[in-house]
Amino acid sequence: MTSPSPRPFVATYRLQLTPTFTFGDVIDVLDPIRDLGVSHLYLSPIAEAVAGSTHGYDVVDHERVRTEFGGEAGLAELLDAAGDHDLGVVIDHVPNHVSIERAELNPQWWAMLRDGPDSDAARWFDVEWDLTSGKVIVPKLGAPLADVVAQGALAIVAGADGPEVRYGPLRFPMAVGTESLPLGDALAAQHYELSWWRAPERNVRRFFTIDDLVAVRVEVPEVAFSVDTIPRRLADHDAFAGVRIDHVDGLADPAAYLQQLASVIGDRWLIVEKIVAPGETLPRSWPVSGTTGYEQITTAEHTLLDPAAFEPLDRSWRELADTAGRPHAFDQMERSARREVLNEGLRPDLERLVRTASRPGSPSIEGLRSGFIELTLALERYRTYLPDPESRDVIDAAERDAIERAPALTVEIAAAADLVRSDADVRTRWQQLTGPVMAKGAEDRAFYRHHRLSSLCEVGGDPGAWTYDVGEFHAHQRRVQSEWPLNMLTNTTHDTKRSAVVRSRSLVLAERAVDWSAFVTEWVGAHTDLTGSIRPPEVSLALQTAVTSAPVDADRLQAYLVKATREADIDTSWFEPDTGYESDLERLATHLATELAVDSSALAAWAAAIGGPGTEIGLRLLTLQLTCPGVPDLYQGAPAELLTLVDPDNRQPPDWAAWTSLIGRSRGTDVATALADDDPDLARTVLVRRLLEVRRRATGAFGPDAGYLPLTVTGPGGEHVAAFCRTDAAVPAVCVVVARALPDVSTVSAAIVELPPGSWAVVLGPDHHIEGTGAVPCSRLMDQLGVCVLERVSD
Repeated sequence: MTSPSPRPFVATYRLQLTPTFTFGDVIDVLDPIRDLGVSHLYLSPIAEAVAGSTHGYDVVDHERVRTEFGGEAGLAELLDAAGDHDLGVVIDHVPNHVSIERAELNPQWWAMLRDGPDSDAARWFDVEWDLTSGKVIVPKLGAPLADVVAQGALAIVAGADGPEVRYGPLRFPMAVGTESLPLGDALAAQHYELSWWRAPERNVRRFFTIDDLVAVRVEVPEVAFSVDTIPRRLADHDAFAGVRIDHVDGLADPAAYLQQLASVIGDRWLIVEKIVAPGETLPRSWPVSGTTGYEQITTAEHTLLDPAAFEPLDRSWRELADTAGRPHAFDQMERSARREVLNEGLRPDLERLVRTASRPGSPSIEGLRSGFIELTLALERYRTYLPDPESRDVIDAAERDAIERAPALTVEIAAAADLVRSDADVRTRWQQLTGPVMAKGAEDRAFYRHHRLSSLCEVGGDPGAWTYDVGEFHAHQRRVQSEWPLNMLTNTTHDTKRSAVVRSRSLVLAERAVDWSAFVTEWVGAHTDLTGSIRPPEVSLALQTAVTSAPVDADRLQAYLVKATREADIDTSWFEPDTGYESDLERLATHLATELAVDSSALAAWAAAIGGPGTEIGLRLLTLQLTCPGVPDLYQGAPAELLTLVDPDNRQPPDWAAWTSLIGRSRGTDVATALADDDPDLARTVLVRRLLEVRRRATGAFGPDAGYLPLTVTGPGGEHVAAFCRTDAAVPAVCVVVARALPDVSTVSAAIVELPPGSWAVVLGPDHHIEGTGAVPCSRLMDQLGVCVLERVSD
């Protein structure tokens, strides 16, 4: 393996590869990407996946580059072209799971089904063979097996790779010598058990609760070697710059896997998709540069959030929740949702943990189950990483909290915690369970039930909290610079529930909390004939979504509302869709989209009123993303204003021709001029271009050895201003001043920023200089944008 050529990380650009946007198409946009100032491409998964997949996380063969993208040859051409453009390439890698949607596409899964638990392929998958006497439960049938057989829907046929069981388009291999048996006997003789998808029994660990995605055991060296085939092949190419690891919390031993992968890719960027709880740090033993940066979204937006908005929005939310008979407090809602998923979709994983832990002298099965449930609910993060010292303290705290909440289960909780500490198998099972519980219970359930300000219910978000004070913001940034200076900084991703601009508009709603709350109350009361079975909290969600994502058509809005309410799992769900309720959602979405299209309507007036301010707040958030410690990542179509909602909406391809033109137009103008011309896309692009130019000029102020220096802000409104300086060898190089999302930015005009001495060039506005004399009022630094960036030009 050769060492990578030095190429400092300025910014990455995330590209979603699809069968219609391939390696060759990426080559076509390298010129404008490089022109924008980006240093690295960041590609979605490139391993062979289910045909037609638009995301690529449904990998079927880790050893092959995806044929639909251009295969090995196409990837080689892209790497060479990227190198010619002085661009590095980072890949998204999926070691946690594979797709078994079509068994014949996955060679290991097919071989295990055919050859059983003693096959080499069985090492790949986490199957509890003893539960079903050596059979894998395959829940793919539309009815119980006996009914499917009686309907004549199963047949034995000759396949390309031997005899098969066919069920519609689905194919399953047959054990050697069983093809001549009668159908019933043949099915009984297989190493798998076909079952109804609604039946609760499972004995293979999955990606959360998705039956078509099963976990991969990369703790087995041979399996890890195969899974890491593509990174290993790329390690000899100078343009290959790093790896992003998908869902690291799903691995049995993240530290061991990351260490072996680091030995494969050498001294390259290695980051992990990991949601970090407040106060949590990554284990020191991980050889990584940081996370994918969801915590930056939370920190920046809670810092900009108007403190005064809490009372009116919380009062309105309490009233809405009361009408539906629901709790309004997020922590209560979240704990309840996690308990639900433990007793529903993740019940097989819980029961397997309990069986693993059960032994003579331990509490009963029922007692162990209760103990593990309470211990899991008391864990206020996704998982622990024993024997990491921080994890020991976290488990101790979780045990104390669980016992305090459920003193009648003290013995059972203590037994569960002791088993986690002392038994490696129990520890692994529990640590691989808590992450899915948090993801499914909090992010995919509670986040879609809590609508005080829905934009705070973001990946890695903190919807139960409100404004972070400026001191908390600075503490977070200093911690990142000290511990993970090459952490990724995200804003919009393929996983965010709302794009950054949609969330920026939501911050404007908070600015106008009193009027918005009154509007929601009035609108809900006036449209009870329209909303049907949709209860007020979800009507509020629909209204927030409509005005913040406008213009949005009925189909997109309906798709979002259906997904949101299915995830919430109150009135409809993925498991039991309520067609009547979802018809009401369709009618509501159609009405809202129609109302938005009528300029004279109250809803359209709200959308218009928050659009411009949303752009300005979006520029503030974008500035923080590009200047805070870490490596900013731009999502495809950015820097243009992306008004996307949760996937698959956010995976829609941009208009690349228009985007290329936008990059070209961003030369030779400034942010204020673009805004004056009512061109927010251009304003954002100019801002990105200029700040990336600053990052390239002042590499030392944004690299791993840079410094982060909070600037003192005093005077009226000073508490609403975040100001900091990026330093190079302790010398101030770039200063950033950002105001909160307040109803009137002039509130902070009299605040005084203590600038370091020197001559400073204004980066975002028309060219001029500010002589740093120590105390500079915000009125000299910021106009209505509420943001200023200064670059040192002399001492």
